[in-house]
Amino acid sequence: MKNIIKFYEKGSVEILYGESSHCFPLHSHECFCVGAITKGSALFTINNSKCLLKEPMLFILPSNTGISITTNSQYNYITICFKNELKKQIENLHFNKYFLTLQSNDEILTLCDTFRENNDEIQLLTSILKLINNTITNNSLIEKNQPNETVLSICEYIKKNATENFDLDTLAKSFYLSKFHLIRIFKKEMGVTPYQYYIQSKMRVIRKEVFDVKSETDLAVNLNLSDSSHLCKIFKRQMGISIQDYKKNLVRK
Repeated sequence: MKNIIKFYEKGSVEILYGESSHCFPLHSHECFCVGAITKGSALFTINNSKCLLKEPMLFILPSNTGISITTNSQYNYITICFKNELKKQIENLHFNKYFLTLQSNDEILTLCDTFRENNDEIQLLTSILKLINNTITNNSLIEKNQPNETVLSICEYIKKNATENFDLDTLAKSFYLSKFHLIRIFKKEMGVTPYQYYIQSKMRVIRKEVFDVKSETDLAVNLNLSDSSHLCKIFKRQMGISIQDYKKNLVRK
């Protein structure tokens, strides 16, 4: 069955509605995400914690936390992503678990419907945090780990060079690190390997520029990919849908 994902973007909020049998490889998000399975089931792995998610269960994904999804059947889901300034408002929150069972999915679906009517980003974030309140650790003694400045610099380097070919040797030499040590500290901080982060950075470029370039061939050339087929394979592997379906199913307000 064909995978279907519909996107709704407004300001610092993005909502995804998916009908999928796609297995998503290990990846991470720079935004804070909360989502729910609305039909079927899928095995979610978040920061090495596994859970067979099914209705009416939620997943909670802090920014830069590794996640993968595997399944052998179709599942429907909804995911809410909080970006930019909204994400910064919750960076100091600690979560004691990544999975939560609700009485029903009605509340999260209603919250999304309300947001699409009033576009009140703060209200949506506040309501979502209230919904997942018992996963938030209220302990003032817990201190947020300070980000690794070297890793942050590596992230900026990768994003700046996302249109170039990836070379781990060059990356390691640029930061005077061994390849082994670079991969270890990077994955600990970002939830994914440097190469996986590079693919994600390339995907952000694709999602932005796919509306501006004349053809997928031109975009593939701009990204130093072998051809448009290579571009389409990367996109579908990461997103679960084709570039054309993405363009057709994205709504921006």
